[in-house]
Formats: sequence, C-alpha cells, structure tokens
Amino acid sequence: MISLRLPHASLRALATLLLLTAFSPATHAGEATPDITMYALDGKPFTLASLKGKVVVLDFWASWCVPCRKSFPFLDELQKKHANEGLQVVGLTLEEDGDAVTGFLESVPVNFTIARDASERSGEAFGVVAMPTTFLIDREGRVAARFEGGDKSVHKKVEAAVKTLLAGGTLPPGTEVRVAASVEATGELKAWQRGYLADPIMNLDGDPLTRVIREHIHASKEGASGDGGAAGGGCGCN
Repeated sequence: MISLRLPHASLRALATLLLLTAFSPATHAGEATPDITMYALDGKPFTLASLKGKVVVLDFWASWCVPCRKSFPFLDELQKKHANEGLQVVGLTLEEDGDAVTGFLESVPVNFTIARDASERSGEAFGVVAMPTTFLIDREGRVAARFEGGDKSVHKKVEAAVKTLLAGGTLPPGTEVRVAASVEATGELKAWQRGYLADPIMNLDGDPLTRVIREHIHASKEGASGDGGAAGGGCGCN
C-alpha cells in the first residue's frame, strides 16, 4: 500500500476541485437542469422540477448589477405577454443581504417569481460566470440555452428563443450568448460575489469602440484585484 502525503496547499486545491466537480455546470443544450432548491421571498422552498411542463426563464441577478436593472422590466413584460402560453420567469439571487434584495425590488418592482439561494450552490451548479446570466429551460426540464449579459440585443434573442420553445420548436445553433473570456469570473471569488467591482463602467453595452474601451478597463480592474494571479477574473458585470 502506497501512502501519499500532500502539502496543505495541494489539499486545498484538491478540495476545491472536488467541490466544483460535485456541481457540474449545466451549460449545454439538452442537459437536465441541476437539482437545486430555491426559496421564495416568503421562505418557502421550491425546485425547478416543480415547474416541469412550463418553459422557464431562470435569471441569475444581483442587487448591485447595473444591467440587471435593465433586464428586470424586460423579463416582467416577457412574463406578462406569455404567461398564458406556459412561461414562468424566475429571478434568482444568491445574496445573503436581505435588505439589499428588498431595496432592489422596491426600486425595480416586478410580478414574476423572485427566489433566493444564499448557499450559492445554484450558481456553482449552473456554472455562472457573469451577472446577469439567463438560462432558458424547456418543458421537459432541460437546459435549452444560456444568455450572458443584459443589453437589448440579448433581450431580443431571449424573447425569440422563448417564442420558439413555447411553439414547440427547437432552437437553432448559435442561439446562446456568452461574454468575452476576459470578463468571465475566474478564481475563488465568483461572479455573484464581486459587487465591489460593479459600477457603470462595467456595462458592456454601446457601440463597438465603447465596448472595447470598457472591456479593457474591466479587465484591468479585475487583473489588479487578483494581483494578476489566479484570484483575478471578471465579475461579469456585463
């Protein structure tokens, strides 16, 4: 029998790897959604499995996320327009600060379902690397598409995809929207934890030149936050 002794740093890295493996990101079309538990604002638990039979828009948001403020009115209108066709919008926050969540919802009121998961397991399970990130789930409970970002071009693609699924269609290749690798959250600090870097300059909306300038500033801030090492990475405030 061979005994293998690892230094503490290696053990920590191994533990992190095992944790990430336990929550495999469901990012590919056709995969079943992770088995996660969320809590409504009244504290009652519910799961995505309970919504099977509906087309679900699962939106990961944060109170400090500027693009989320733009996305909420769009998602609210989407729910209103298609609720009778079997659409269910769920806005999921991973924040612990209840006052911050309440304050956000008072400033941007909506009628769709708001859920919380302070354990953050949902973010790990879905592999969220940007805020906001919206997952489209079909009536069978499978991930149909992933959309990162909250600008109007993303909203148009989300709505088109929702209409296709509600009509019983299949989404074509290239439906998903992903942010640039340079603005993805990496390292130990996750996208939903990076509120201190969330300011309007992180918003990657606008013309191509504006987006390039903002992405450069974003990457510079993120690199500085991690001293250029593995702790850096994007907050994903696209």
